[in-house]
Amino acid sequence: MDHTIAFYQACIKQLLSEYEALQTEDSRVELVFDDERERYVVMRVGWFHHKRIHHCLVHIDLCDHTIIIQANNTEDQLDDDLVDLGIPRENICLGLLPPDVQEYVVQQRRERQQSLQSIFHNQPGEQRQATLQYA
Repeated sequence: MDHTIAFYQACIKQLLSEYEALQTEDSRVELVFDDERERYVVMRVGWFHHKRIHHCLVHIDLCDHTIIIQANNTEDQLDDDLVDLGIPRENICLGLLPPDVQEYVVQQRRERQQSLQSIFHNQPGEQRQATLQYA
């Protein structure tokens, strides 16, 4: 598995580029990718009648081979999406949460993953396939 900075940058850009489809007649989605400073932002910008729209949807920083999710104002689980793209979960930090809560969330997800794996590995073949479809 590729764990270079270039791979991480490509994964982040691929994930965030999907948000461009959220454009509306009142606002556009701007992607701000800064490879030099390793900062990646998705902004919603526009006008709704006489009200200015200027809202950060997602902000991700890359620091020492760690992806830090600084803001996620979407309903998506960005960390899960990044893992699906091939980034190890231990290299993703939920910077939008206080440090004590970050560790709690990480622990809960590990326990859930271990629970699903133990259920999956202790089932006969047909049940195992059904569990995969509904997990």
